[in-house]
Amino acid sequence: MFWEVLLFAVVLSIDSFSAAFAMGFRHFSAKRAFSFAFSSAFAEGLATAIGFLLGSGAKDLIVNYDHWVAFGLLVAVGTHMCWEAYHHVGGEEEDSEDPRTHGIIKILFISTVTSIDSLSVGVSLGLAGKPILTYSLAIALAAFASTYLGLFLAKRMPSAFGSRLEMFGGGVLIAIGFKMLSI
Repeated sequence: MFWEVLLFAVVLSIDSFSAAFAMGFRHFSAKRAFSFAFSSAFAEGLATAIGFLLGSGAKDLIVNYDHWVAFGLLVAVGTHMCWEAYHHVGGEEEDSEDPRTHGIIKILFISTVTSIDSLSVGVSLGLAGKPILTYSLAIALAAFASTYLGLFLAKRMPSAFGSRLEMFGGGVLIAIGFKMLSI
C-alpha cells in the first residue's frame, strides 16, 4: 500500500509542480512561496477528501460497475494531463501581469484549478474503499513539496521539463486506471 499511496501523491503533485514551475520564473518572496505551497497542499488534500466522500456515497448505487467508473475517471484525468502537457510544450507564455510577482488571488486560483484532478481521483479512491486520511495527507504533503520544488527549479531548468513531467504523470494515472479494472 505504501508504494500505491506514494505513486498517487507524486502523480497528483505534478500539476502543482508544473504550475509552480511555470510561475516560478517571476520573483517570489519566501512568504509568498510558502503561501503558494500551503494553498496547493490544502486544495489538493481537501479535493481528494471531497472526492472520496462523493465516491463513497455513490458506491452502493454503482457497486456493479464502480471499477469502470474509477477506470474512466483515472483515464480521463490522465488523458487530460497528457493533452495539456502536449499543448503547452515549450513553456508557458508570460501574460501582461507585472513580471516581478504573482498576486495572492492568482496563487489561490492556480492552487484550486490544479486540485481538480485530485477531486476525480478522490472519487476513485472512495469507490475502491481506500483509507482516505492516508491518501489525502500524502497528496497534500506531496503538493506542498512539489510546489516549493517547482518554484526553486524554475530558475535552473528549461520550461519544457514541466510539460514532460506532466505527460509522464498522466501516463501513470492511465496505467492506474487500467489496474482498477482488476479490482
